Amino acid sequence: MTLLYGYVFYYIAALIGISIGYHRYFTHRSFKTSPVIEKIMLFLGLVCGGRSALTWAAVHRMHHAKSDTINDPHSPVYVGAWRVITSRWRVERIPKKYIVDLLRNPRVVFYHKYGKYIHLVYAFVMLLGGADLFVIFVLVPYVLAWLGFGLLNWAAHKDGNPTDVPIMNLLAPGEGWHKQHHNKPMATRLHKYDIAGWTIEKFFATTKSSS
Repeated sequence: MTLLYGYVFYYIAALIGISIGYHRYFTHRSFKTSPVIEKIMLFLGLVCGGRSALTWAAVHRMHHAKSDTINDPHSPVYVGAWRVITSRWRVERIPKKYIVDLLRNPRVVFYHKYGKYIHLVYAFVMLLGGADLFVIFVLVPYVLAWLGFGLLNWAAHKDGNPTDVPIMNLLAPGEGWHKQHHNKPMATRLHKYDIAGWTIEKFFATTKSSS
């Protein structure tokens, strides 16, 4: 049951933190929301091993700009399947043009500077609560996020072009509609069964400024 609870928590955290937050909000600006929601997305993205939303978004923007070419940061064709699946690819330099807007967001900058310490404190507090809490709220989301989004990057680009992989929605919620996303990067909802898009429309999108 511990692993099942861990998966349920991971799914919610990855949906809000990575798919909705890091990806559709911070990277593509698909919708507007409040500073409070921003903080929630940043924290949950951190819990799922997303590290800095600043660098995550910048690399993903580079991926879209150079998709499926030798300059694509995590193209399985050029980087190699195993390195992409295990998220062992690296970016040596991020051009400033990919992060200018994000540098103006104090919440993004704060988490970029102090996120690893926040994550360590969070993990320590969960460990104090017992092994089960640590597994559910720290270990499982971290491992599943790295594996799930690594597998997504491989499965959706292994043939050299963006491809929809609906089954990947089980490990990377909302991300299985990958071809649709590349066709319309700023779209809030990609499919009638897109849980990330539905969640944004029902609970996250507002008319408030995100700055």
